[in-house]
Amino acid sequence: MVGGLALAGCGSPSRPTIRESSEPVSGEPTTRSLQQLLNRRAEALKKGDERAFLADLDESNDELIQQQRMVFANLRKLKISTFHYITERARPAPPAGGAYRFGPVHEVLQLNADAGPGGVSPAATFRITVVRRNAKLVITEMLGITQGNRKELGIDGLPADAPWYQMPLKVQHAGNVCLISDTKVADLDRYAAVAQDEARYVEELWGDRTRFPGHVLFFTRDEATFAKWFGLGSSGNFQPTIEGFEIPQFGVRKNGEIYTGQYAGARVVVNLKRIESFDDSPRRVMRHELTHAVSARATTIGPAEWLLGAPRWALEGFARWAEGTGAASRQYAAGRFKGKLPSSTSFYGSSMAYNYAVSSTVFSCVERLKGRAAAVEFYEAVIQYNDMTGEPLVETPVFNAICKRVLGMSTDGFKQRWATYVRTGA
Repeated sequence: MVGGLALAGCGSPSRPTIRESSEPVSGEPTTRSLQQLLNRRAEALKKGDERAFLADLDESNDELIQQQRMVFANLRKLKISTFHYITERARPAPPAGGAYRFGPVHEVLQLNADAGPGGVSPAATFRITVVRRNAKLVITEMLGITQGNRKELGIDGLPADAPWYQMPLKVQHAGNVCLISDTKVADLDRYAAVAQDEARYVEELWGDRTRFPGHVLFFTRDEATFAKWFGLGSSGNFQPTIEGFEIPQFGVRKNGEIYTGQYAGARVVVNLKRIESFDDSPRRVMRHELTHAVSARATTIGPAEWLLGAPRWALEGFARWAEGTGAASRQYAAGRFKGKLPSSTSFYGSSMAYNYAVSSTVFSCVERLKGRAAAVEFYEAVIQYNDMTGEPLVETPVFNAICKRVLGMSTDGFKQRWATYVRTGA
């Protein structure tokens, strides 16, 4: 309660006002008072009370109100297991014209499809500006953190660039799959059964290994929208011709600490315009990206600049192999074969098409040698380790141990069998 609790006894002299140590005498907004406001907002979303969700916004800021009305409508269409705000690490910046800016404020949004370790949940980070008007605390700005403004704001957090913050969305649920599109996709329902089939396929392929409980796919035919969603246009490997992306999600702990040791969710974005322009199959693209998503929770993450994450040849090669286009990939790779696996640092460069094809032949070769289950086991083992700057995983004793355990041969032995397979198919 702002201003503290006044204690008085009947017929006795007035006693001093007792205040929380975090509540300044002047009544400036505090982290605690902001948290109370945001708690009301979270509860309003859970109850479907739009009026209460908007009640603490600045009435004079029509743009903010309309944007948050859209967010409310979008989020109410989703299956949400956790929604709340964390202000524990937020501190108010010095006031500017009576306004106080708090950051980082994490909006925790865990879907039924998500699952993080030890209470870690996907989140988006905001800088929230508040003022007091007529003794009431109101929000005048909710500025999402992005790659573009992160350095300028000086706030560490998770990007608030999910599509539900950007535009009205259509949502359809099919089993443990959530399909989401912009309003221009009039035929979203035609992809529901396909997405559900492909999710079931990759889940059966992956077996009982660690994965998320569900899948979230976004569809658009608008290239500007494709580039805007999840900040894809600013990523280093973005190309407008790409048909789909899988975007793993980091999360926050209950105390607001960003956790980067394991992913807490996965999102798939499908570029329908490019798929149709190439006369390609949405089913194939969905299978590829869902293969990334189903194994994302079990994939190592490079925590330092010199640790590059799981080898790109494994991640992309396995997803391409799962598409079932092995014969075509081998024929394409054979004509350009260079005798070694692609580097993680240059995978998406000028030789990207070749890199995808030759990487998939690794798993086709394992399948030929030891069977389909061995190909999945081989992949699972590899993605638990990082490529390192100057030392690819395939050149380490760890990879040699994986080859011996799964394939019964050394790294050199496998490379020879693999090269023969790529060149001859035998």
